Order: sequence, then C-alpha cells, then structure tokens
Amino acid sequence: MARRPTVTSVQIAREAGVAQSTVSRVLNGGSVSDETRRRVLEVVAKYDFQPSQAARSLVGARSGLIGVVIRDLTNPFYPVMVKAMERVLHGQGLRLSLVTDVMTADEGLALLRREGVDGVVFTSAVQDEPLAHRIRGHGIPVVLCHRTLEGFPVDQVEADNVTAGRLAADHLLELGHRRMAMVCGLAGASTAEQRGRGFREGVRAAEARTGEAVALTEVDGAYDYGTAYDAVRTLLADTEPPTALFCQNDVMAYAALNAAAAAGVSVPRELSVVGCDDVPLSAWERIDLTTVRQPLERIAQVGVELLLERLADPDAPPRHEVLPVEFVGRTTTAPA
Repeated sequence: MARRPTVTSVQIAREAGVAQSTVSRVLNGGSVSDETRRRVLEVVAKYDFQPSQAARSLVGARSGLIGVVIRDLTNPFYPVMVKAMERVLHGQGLRLSLVTDVMTADEGLALLRREGVDGVVFTSAVQDEPLAHRIRGHGIPVVLCHRTLEGFPVDQVEADNVTAGRLAADHLLELGHRRMAMVCGLAGASTAEQRGRGFREGVRAAEARTGEAVALTEVDGAYDYGTAYDAVRTLLADTEPPTALFCQNDVMAYAALNAAAAAGVSVPRELSVVGCDDVPLSAWERIDLTTVRQPLERIAQVGVELLLERLADPDAPPRHEVLPVEFVGRTTTAPA
C-alpha cells in the first residue's frame, strides 16, 4: 500500500498564510495569536501533519526503526517477546520503538509517525482495534504477532491456540474432572476466542464419547490478575465449586493459585489448575504450573522476519503462520 502523500512545514506555512517559523512555534507551543494558531492547526489537521514528516520527505530513506505495540509490560509474557524481537532487529542493525496501552490510539499513532518507523509489529490486537487499522491506513506496513484479526489483509503469526485449549481440556478430562471452569481472556482477542473454542470442543467430544455430562462454567478474567483473582474467589465460594480450572493465560493461573490459597482450597488435591503460555515464571519451583506452552520467542522472531520480508517485497501476498503448541505437565493438576 502506498503511503499517504506527505507535506512539509513550508507547505503548511504557505497554505496557512504564515511564515515557516510560525508553524514551528505553533507545533512547539510557542507564543502566537489565537487566530494564527487556529489557521495553522486547521491545515495541520487537514493533512494529519507530524513534525517529522518534513525530514522524511526530504531524505526519502528508511529510519531503521521498527515499532512494536504491546498491551501490558507487567505481564511476563511480553518482555520475553520484546527481547526476542530486539535480538533479531539488533542483528539486522535496526532499532525498536515501544508503544504500550498507556497511550491512546491517537498518541500511539502520533509517536510512531513522529519517529518515522519503517513498519510495526502489533502484538495486542483485538477486534475493532483502531490503532492497527490507522497505522496501515497511513501506508505503514503492519504485522500481527500473537493475536490476529479476521479480514485484516496483513502478515500474521500466532500459536495454534485452538489446540492449546483442546490440550488443556483433554488433560483435565483424563484426570476425571467433570465439574470445571474456564477463566476467559480479553473479549475481542483472537487468543481468547480460539483457546475457549478448543476447550469447549474438547469437553463436547468427551461428552459424546463417554456419555457423561460435564459441567462447565465460564468467567471473565480479561487476561488480568486482579479480575481473574476475584472471579476465582467467587467460583470457589459456590456450594458446588469446580474441581478444575483452565485459565487462558499463565497470569490468570497465578491469580487462581493465590485465590485458592486464600480460600483454603488445596492445589492440586482439591483444585486442579492449568494455564496457557508457559512464561519462564511458570517453571519456578514455588509455582510449577501445569500449562500449555506456546513458542513465545519463535512467534516474536517470525513476526519480525515477516515484517522485514514485507519491507523488502511490499507487493507479496500476505502470509499467515500458525506455530505448534505443547502440553507441559507439572504439579498443579491431579485426579479428581
């Protein structure tokens, strides 16, 4: 996709009927009359002008800077991915610019354009995601990494999340659990939809195969520790609490373990817990979480590689890579 036509501060000044230095003062918060400021900002808004556009239009070269959009740096999942991306970029002599969900879509787009990124790896897309569409709308190549969007014609890489959910279900069912709950991820995230679908498919298949009914409760965890903790405390207070939980990411599984401890529920004797991701913390002895491993570093590496290939060949058809997952049995599950 061709980039939108860029303008320079000289053109902004000409159309607003002011000097170029006046445009600079307006953009940097300097002292000008209200009427002059209004005229300049109207033209700036008309062209969606960012200060760095002038320099980029003059040099016409790549910046060597790649944008990475993530959801939450406090989730141990994301530092693993960012480190892997940075390793690949460093090997290519490129740099990384990070955008988190602390910023609004407007602020994120403004930062990426101001820094003149050559492309963006987007790790935290959800349905109706405004930022990914707006970045692409400005002609900046986008790769979706980890989370994907249906009908968005860009390169995408993800884990086989449906299989991840199915593996979790199969494990708990094989242990004899028939009263289970699923702590679901963020609404609109492809990972949450796919993992949930896989888990439900596993439950339905077991019911059809054995003729035994499985009680499955679903609660919202939003991929957030606090939300998941509260949801699990509520589940465990029920007169017939679940004997097993599938948490759609490891952070929510940590919340479940702590909620169980606070409620006096023994894991795994009274409650089995399965996570998803297998971030490094999950293997720590005090946690030792049974989970489903997705290849975090490989997903990140492929995301960057797809973007670099896109920059080299802008007209190639979009690619969609799905990487395998693996069940990891540890000590947070036991027979019902």
